[in-house]
Amino acid sequence: MKYRKFFLAMIGIVIISSLATLASPVLIQIWSRDNIGFTNQRIIGLVVVLLIAAAIEMVFICIREKFAKNFNIKNCTTMLNSMFNMKYDEINEKGPMNLIERIAISVNSFYSYYTEDAIKIWSSLAIMVSLILMVFFINPTIAVVLITIIPINYFGYKFLNKELMLRSKKMQESTSSGWQEILSIVSQTDYLKQLPDYERLFEQFDPSLKKIYGSMADINIYAQISSALLKSINNITSVLIMVFLVMDYVKLNQSPVVLILYTIILPLFFSQINQLTHSNLNKRDMINSKKFIEELNQSRESDGLIDIESIETVDLQIDALMIEDRVLSKNINGSYKKGSIVWIKGSSGAGKSTLLKLIPKFRESDKIKINEINIAKITNKSIRSSVEYLSQSVPIIKGTLRDNLFLGKNYSLEIENDLLKDPILHTILENKNMDTVILEGGSNLSGGEKQKIAIARALYNHSDVLILDEITSNIDKESANDIFDRIIADSNDKITFIITHDDLSEKYYNIILNL
Repeated sequence: MKYRKFFLAMIGIVIISSLATLASPVLIQIWSRDNIGFTNQRIIGLVVVLLIAAAIEMVFICIREKFAKNFNIKNCTTMLNSMFNMKYDEINEKGPMNLIERIAISVNSFYSYYTEDAIKIWSSLAIMVSLILMVFFINPTIAVVLITIIPINYFGYKFLNKELMLRSKKMQESTSSGWQEILSIVSQTDYLKQLPDYERLFEQFDPSLKKIYGSMADINIYAQISSALLKSINNITSVLIMVFLVMDYVKLNQSPVVLILYTIILPLFFSQINQLTHSNLNKRDMINSKKFIEELNQSRESDGLIDIESIETVDLQIDALMIEDRVLSKNINGSYKKGSIVWIKGSSGAGKSTLLKLIPKFRESDKIKINEINIAKITNKSIRSSVEYLSQSVPIIKGTLRDNLFLGKNYSLEIENDLLKDPILHTILENKNMDTVILEGGSNLSGGEKQKIAIARALYNHSDVLILDEITSNIDKESANDIFDRIIADSNDKITFIITHDDLSEKYYNIILNL
């Protein structure tokens, strides 16, 4: 295990911390039985032991939190990778924001359990066993009572955990989908700002907010009432034990040291039970997170086994183009090679976008051949390394212009210098530079500027296949012509597919595919 040394170190610290925690009742018991009793030196020694225990706990916290950074990053990266490798339609169905929300919850669950609760479970058990043994030699009856309390709490919380796991999963799904619904509206800044007031908007938020906080309230009511019941049993037991001890003390005229000892042992014992049960509750969240990871992996897209270095030809041999059980078009055939600029024509709903999404393997297909190899047999990585897919929805992030041009690409100073001279970016660079900050969603860019950034980003990736899906539908004719002129200038060494709602000038294509 990669983090074995960390966990061994944590277990070592917990053992030392547990020994330091047990030191005070042990010392009090020993001193109560010798002839020296309590002296100033011994009291000072006891304080020193307690300070050492506190210092060890602080060391534990520091080491744990320093470790947590890499631990959380690794888990988050692993889960994001699983999400990115999900089937295209599954991502859209579950919703990216919903998945991200659940990933964040899962990362926190793993961190909380593995860096704290898993270790505390064993330390609590060790301290409880030691305390019971200590009590047994003083009063076996009380020791039996304490032993009885353990299964009551264990089975009580085990039943509680089982029910909470089901409710917790439902809560995660409800909160994630609820926030996804709210964010889908909140992210539309232009639309929000043109509304005269937000009363109707909050009415639309109401079902989502009820879903989020209603599910949280349901699980909290159940968990807290159940936990309060078990804690009440523990408190009643603790009080009855103390009453019994006081009665014995008065009746038998025992040493007050015994009472002092129990005022330390009993709170410590029941605090460890609470710690044990609390840690097991967190284990429930961790188990749900593991199940979520299994869901991600079960939705993983299929992959081929053959790697290719480049795409030289694309052959379409599709009898029926379908989404689920619905036929969009039939008899789609064509063979294309480097230099082909294919204009895809067809009525709305004919499946133009659906067809082109098959080439980068967004969806599965065995009716397309790449370099005369069935596309299903080729690895996703090698296909997507050679294909650039652009739609009218341009990915623009909050960051510099440079960040956006090299989004997901390796940075190169040479490419940056070429980009600065590229005519496609000329109008953007008139009033911006590479360090200019682009706002979220490109709100300080025009529609044409967004598309020009996307085109520049795609062209400098030197792909073998360029897919343009309605990229000029929301921009002015001049910007559209600038984009198509730039694409044509770089089209000889690639296969280009174009979907556009407007008629396309003959100089921008050399093949028509009708659906």
